[in-house]
Amino acid sequence: MCSTTRSSCLKTCLFRQIFSMDINQEIIQIKHVPTQKLAGKRKPETSVDVSENSAKKTKLLTTQDTSPKASIEVPAENSNTFTNVNIGGRAKNTAIKINVHQSPKKRIELPSAINTEQKQLKEKFIYGNYNKYYGYRNKDSKYHDIRLEVFATRSEMFQNKQVLDIGCNSGLITMEVAKLFEVKSIVGLDIDRSLINQANKMLLRQKKMLPIENEARRLHKYPYNVSFVHGNYVLRDDILLEIEHEQFDIILCLSITKWIQLNFGDAGLKQAFRRMFLQLRSGGKLILEAQPYDNYGRRKKMTETINANFKAMQFFPKHFNDFLLSADVGFESFELMGIPESCIKGFKRPIQIFHKT
Repeated sequence: MCSTTRSSCLKTCLFRQIFSMDINQEIIQIKHVPTQKLAGKRKPETSVDVSENSAKKTKLLTTQDTSPKASIEVPAENSNTFTNVNIGGRAKNTAIKINVHQSPKKRIELPSAINTEQKQLKEKFIYGNYNKYYGYRNKDSKYHDIRLEVFATRSEMFQNKQVLDIGCNSGLITMEVAKLFEVKSIVGLDIDRSLINQANKMLLRQKKMLPIENEARRLHKYPYNVSFVHGNYVLRDDILLEIEHEQFDIILCLSITKWIQLNFGDAGLKQAFRRMFLQLRSGGKLILEAQPYDNYGRRKKMTETINANFKAMQFFPKHFNDFLLSADVGFESFELMGIPESCIKGFKRPIQIFHKT
């Protein structure tokens, strides 16, 4: 009996301990469940707030990025920060956060817009229309183009003549020729409208420095003998050459043959040479400064068109003289006018005169 009673008591105690442990575990679990559920509910609310704030920042960033005067560098890999923000022409080394959780489409759009802008900047100067061309070419002479010294050796050739300057850029050499050599009139032509606008502003400043009624205006002297025109000298079709007529005594073609040829091919340059001849009066002169062929290759990848024209070239600078003197164009003779000696390396190019009978 005693042993049986003792065994029953042990079983009863063991059962109570196990039952007590199960109850305690359930109580602990019940106490923690609301905390876990509550934490689970709070997490999405915080995530929504962050997402909304990030979306607002992304919207602001996208607005700045689509502005024509704003540009942003592509962020480094595994980074959600943009630096070196360029707004309104002023670069600021500023860090800007974007939403790393935004959709793949939106994340792709930002680099796409940046790449497009970089491509546009690359293609901006495809015609050699650099807005600081004169400063780059004449680094040691602030407002003086060295080629003017070559022109000065034949200054009488310009006096009282009507002149066309093809590819005049911002008009510096055009205005200097008008001022120094007493031309009757000179027209500057360029394919870049912004450069023509710069030239016209500079010309207007020169006119404003003079009284309204003045001797130069009455006699049509500088700066009233200068005008600037925006346009492409290469015609859409060769048939338009049939309506050309003689209107100039001198045509300046200075360092533009490469750009005409790269953009419009061999045919475009040959057409331009024919047009120059047709626009010159009898006894007229073409002043030509052609770039050498080894100068072409550095720009061949600027656009697909330029690359294709470069690869297809059969008409090289060494052929220019023969072509200009041939029956296809018609110039009678040519001579060396001079070579600028004080230019930086790469700009010491022969300047030639082609004569029309």
